[in-house]
Amino acid sequence: MAEKGVSSRRIALETLLRIENEGAYANIALSKALERSDLSVRDRALVTHIVQGVIRHRSNLDSRLRPFSKKPLDKIPSVLLNTLRIGVYQLEYLEDIPPSAVLNTCTSIARSCGHEGLAKYSNAVLRSYLRKREESLVLASATLQPDKNLGVNELSEYYSMPAWMIERWRQNLGTETTLAILNESQTEPKVFIRVNRTAISPEGLQVILARAGVELAQSSVVEGVFQILSRGRGRLEELPGYKEGLFSIQDEAASLVSEIVNPDPDTTVIDLCAAPGGKSLHLAEMLEGKGKVIAVDIYEKRLTELKKNRARLSLSNIEISTGDGREFKFDRLAESVLVDAPCSGTGVLNRRSDLKYRKKPEDLKELPVLQEALLNNAATLVKPGGVLVYSTCSLEPEENQAVIECFLKKWGESFKPEDLTPYLPESLKNDDRLSDTAKAGMLLLHPGIRGLSGFFIARLRRAPDEEMQ
Repeated sequence: MAEKGVSSRRIALETLLRIENEGAYANIALSKALERSDLSVRDRALVTHIVQGVIRHRSNLDSRLRPFSKKPLDKIPSVLLNTLRIGVYQLEYLEDIPPSAVLNTCTSIARSCGHEGLAKYSNAVLRSYLRKREESLVLASATLQPDKNLGVNELSEYYSMPAWMIERWRQNLGTETTLAILNESQTEPKVFIRVNRTAISPEGLQVILARAGVELAQSSVVEGVFQILSRGRGRLEELPGYKEGLFSIQDEAASLVSEIVNPDPDTTVIDLCAAPGGKSLHLAEMLEGKGKVIAVDIYEKRLTELKKNRARLSLSNIEISTGDGREFKFDRLAESVLVDAPCSGTGVLNRRSDLKYRKKPEDLKELPVLQEALLNNAATLVKPGGVLVYSTCSLEPEENQAVIECFLKKWGESFKPEDLTPYLPESLKNDDRLSDTAKAGMLLLHPGIRGLSGFFIARLRRAPDEEMQ
């Protein structure tokens, strides 16, 4: 294969090694690797596909490789193991690449990153795998039905998901929902954009993008949010209208959080855990330029992206502040406060596949301590009669319902859950799985519900004319 083919896979390999051996975050490592490269748009897309795919399917790829390796996989050098993973991933998921090209490029990168012995081993394993490819399948997807009662370990291996997560989801959400989450975790995430209504109408943006050959579908969850069904090559940021501030890239479930805050124009909103800033931008647009969003985050570096997008979208009503959300104070109380809390991220593992290898069960004891502290400080920033919204992209009750219950117990009559149904679209309002909890002020979304990302949202109202405790 041409040198570029080897180069792209070499970059993919180096990125995977940084993620596995150095603990780098996948999105950051991938972005830095591509910035340093001189790859074409097509090859950059291939690198992204390979890196994300290998991370997403890692355990399953290992289970496919294991019968063909003379050495235990944990005894194989990381550079060789990830080369083999890249090879099997391409053979199984990138059907347009000829198998001969896969074997040749993997042999070449193994040689360039190690020595001739690694190249020979890579070539031998992949050739053997290719000859007996059908026999290497661990599970046929047709067997994965809710009524089959497959074991947690089988599901863990097939879906490359930690067994402890699967066990929790089965207990908390049931088998059918668990399988929906697992299946979604193995798919490439859907891409959504949100119209900047201060700059253009949804219809106007559709016309502009249609002229560029971009096919959109209106979200059934948030008006003005579109799923991109098809587009040409290149980065999303290169689409017409992005640089001009006509739209932002944001998941539909994440967009729903701001809709549930539902701030009135000419009011103040504090976003207490703002970075990277998608919800702050959305809230600022909803204020129609009349109010103010105070965007706070403890990490100044993470606010850089928000500052760039504030300028790109021409939003002058966002004030950015570096501060610890557990201690942050403002010179006045706000009509609305949002706590989009740091969490385990178990609801968005198809977008952040590397998180599943970082998270441990003990995180679900530590994170709620932080979440409760953030929420308790947020309570002191809300005006009497104002709104406090808490959200996470977690599916775990310890980070969601339990945090709210603990908060309400502490604050007594000062805060009450508020019915969410007035802020929901018909597609969710009429869903029997959501109606009871939504009326009680809490909403848990997941892929079993309209294929949505996993999000928890709660809306609380502070009692009017009451002194804060």
